[in-house]
Amino acid sequence: MRIHRAGAAAGALLAALLTVTGCGPSQTGSDGGKAAEGKSASASSTKKGPGGKGGVLMGARWMVQWVTVDGREISAPPHAASWMAFDYDNTVKGNDGCAPFRRSASLSDSALTLGGEWTQATEDGGCPAKNRAFAERLRKVFNGPLTIAYRVDNLTLDLKNQQGDYVALKLQQPEGFYGRRWQVPRLSAGDSYSPDLPKSAYFIFYEDGTVIGNLGCNDFTSKAVFEGDTLTMWEPTRLSQRTCSPDIMKGEEYLLSMKRNPQTFTYSVTHDTMSASDDSEGAPLRNGYEFTALPD
Repeated sequence: MRIHRAGAAAGALLAALLTVTGCGPSQTGSDGGKAAEGKSASASSTKKGPGGKGGVLMGARWMVQWVTVDGREISAPPHAASWMAFDYDNTVKGNDGCAPFRRSASLSDSALTLGGEWTQATEDGGCPAKNRAFAERLRKVFNGPLTIAYRVDNLTLDLKNQQGDYVALKLQQPEGFYGRRWQVPRLSAGDSYSPDLPKSAYFIFYEDGTVIGNLGCNDFTSKAVFEGDTLTMWEPTRLSQRTCSPDIMKGEEYLLSMKRNPQTFTYSVTHDTMSASDDSEGAPLRNGYEFTALPD
């Protein structure tokens, strides 16, 4: 349980962030609290979809990285303003960077067929000209039959039309993201890491912004809002006052301490990991969370 130091500034920041404030009066308990009450801790059961790359698209949320038209790459607006999600009711919904949309969508293992008209035209009012230009190109390419191909791995996909133009996607939220238990093995500050946190500590995020979980010993509740590629989190509030071993209580205090309340992070995910980092004060002072998805 050592902190690996990359410099005096990062070490000092981590020490400040992870100051143990001590526990109040509480009852004696075991080294691990019960699951927080109120909402189910289990992710929803996986629905049946196509296999292959089409199946990877289903149920997940994908951010649009760029669109390539006639060999020219046009970058999407920042902060994942353009995104899409494929549902089991044979529809795709999302945002083109200016306005929301929904269309019918039929997926096979390697192809996508879109049907119907765009349900909403690009909005001019309040949308920057650069975003409108991108939205027009996205709507042009994201139309008709498209083939699905991996670009690098199953986190990055390309949707290509018959002319060779394509939409580049990257995973933003995997299927079952909400309602899943996310363990917190450690916190980070600069290039340093906290000691290992209790294995019993986990967070469960819900789409309505509710967060419940366990800090290692005590249950907690909080609030978290995912918007684009940012995550805004509020300090956890204990729901119980159990006392566990000193190491577990120390880790619990780490999770109760935040630099600001609320604090905004940039987050990224794979299918079973998530990192959230606050880079607002520069690399030496960045701090954040590392999460690992627990089995259902």
